[in-house]
Amino acid sequence: MDSAKRIIIIQSIPFNQNIRAPKIAKTLVENGCKVTVIGWNRGSKYEKKGVWINDQYIREMQLGIKAPVGPKVVLFYPLWWFFIFLRLMIENWDMAYSINIESMPSALFAAKLKGKSIVYDNLDDHVNSIILPGTIKNFLIKIDKLFMRFASGVIIADEMQIDMLGGIPNSRVVAVYDSPEDIINLHSRDSNHTGIFTLFYAGGLSSERALNLDKAIDAVKGLDGAKITIAGYGDLTTYIERCSKEFPEKVEFLGTISHNEVLRRTINADLLFLLRSPQLPVNKFICGSKLLQSMMCGRPILVNKGTSTAKKVLQEHCGIVVDANSIEEIRNAIVMLRDNPKMCDELGANGRIAYESRYSWAIMERRLLTLFRELTET
Repeated sequence: MDSAKRIIIIQSIPFNQNIRAPKIAKTLVENGCKVTVIGWNRGSKYEKKGVWINDQYIREMQLGIKAPVGPKVVLFYPLWWFFIFLRLMIENWDMAYSINIESMPSALFAAKLKGKSIVYDNLDDHVNSIILPGTIKNFLIKIDKLFMRFASGVIIADEMQIDMLGGIPNSRVVAVYDSPEDIINLHSRDSNHTGIFTLFYAGGLSSERALNLDKAIDAVKGLDGAKITIAGYGDLTTYIERCSKEFPEKVEFLGTISHNEVLRRTINADLLFLLRSPQLPVNKFICGSKLLQSMMCGRPILVNKGTSTAKKVLQEHCGIVVDANSIEEIRNAIVMLRDNPKMCDELGANGRIAYESRYSWAIMERRLLTLFRELTET
């Protein structure tokens, strides 16, 4: 790709708070682009931050206005949109890469004023992440699709999003799964395994995500030789901390840990689990990144039926699908895998094959670069 291309990545959290933006930036840098980031630090004052990727310094321009997590944050969106618009009008750039809908309004406006390309990455699909009245939901979907129509290209996190949205009005739509980079050769399973069958979950701990963590914890409480380890942050941490104190041999809470530590613990876990409820459309139509991590690490996963994640688990034979409303069904699945290490290894191996052939970040990179090249050529 032309080394003169300057690309700005925009997301409403700091650059290092998810794995998507750093992976996108690394891919672009390695292919000759110059990258800058616009982010929102909701918890502290403005900071001039950045990070080195290879030999390039990625400059991050942060909005330093404290804002709540949850629905009330929409009251602060006008400030965020003004900050994006101001930075985009001041900076020199060739293409904008906007992650999620909350960054699109002013980014799209600035791109059109400057006659530049803008890519809309609909990673989390916030419209379908909460249960809304039908009229409000349909209105917001129309707004979302309007942004997609006027974007230069659209990136989705799962092909099933096309069905969820009833089609996407853009000729350049690319599915880029939120797959982890392949680090399997950098880590190996610890030789001093305790012999306790360990279930592991790391990620957002928000009650709005309908994670069914309580069902998994209840299923493990009465089992010999099994425990659950959980990492992350959100409004469920109080409940999980209480469980870890009441049942220390069954529930371990790590708090917030690094992405590298997440992958290390994933490799060393016996079973990953993601029991999201399909009542939320986003769970039904977007594959969870935890499945992709389990595939890369070659570990089996336990998932809830009726979700996009469950569909892929059944296709790839890389885990077990249960009804998360049934604690007994969850418990039986755990017992079956606890007592059958060979089955665990076979399911994990199937996931690893699927990762290498269909879901690896190397494959996702090629899709990204193809889209960027099409846009830069036009």
